[in-house]
Amino acid sequence: MAKLDEIAELLTEEIRSFETSVNRLEKLQQEIKTLKIQPDSSGIDHILKGYNDSQKKVMEEQNKLLANVIYHTKRSMALPKWSVKLFWALSVIILLILVYALFQVSRISEKEEAAFSEGESNAVRHYERFMEENAEAGVLYEEWRNAKGKK
Repeated sequence: MAKLDEIAELLTEEIRSFETSVNRLEKLQQEIKTLKIQPDSSGIDHILKGYNDSQKKVMEEQNKLLANVIYHTKRSMALPKWSVKLFWALSVIILLILVYALFQVSRISEKEEAAFSEGESNAVRHYERFMEENAEAGVLYEEWRNAKGKK
């Protein structure tokens, strides 16, 4: 029986501690019921206001960029691909013609010198042949040249 008394004593002790715990919980529950909690959303409001301001700035910048794109789009001119290709082809052809013309102009002095040399040699050959064919003319020319040199 001693064991039973011991167990009963332990059980009563446990029941008392359980009762005190329940009493404490009831007191806490009463305090919680009487406690008035006022929600404070000022921190969240501040964060949301900052986010709203930044979003407004982003939207304003995007609207400016969009207005700029619309402005340039309205001022732009759409051209068919074939006309752009034709323009570039003609530009290249004109550039090649100009380069060729400049090359030819730079060679004019060389051509003039070659033509002068050829004309000079043709004239000398013509006079030599004339002098060979007409011996009288050669003699008269030599007399004239010697007379002119003596003066």
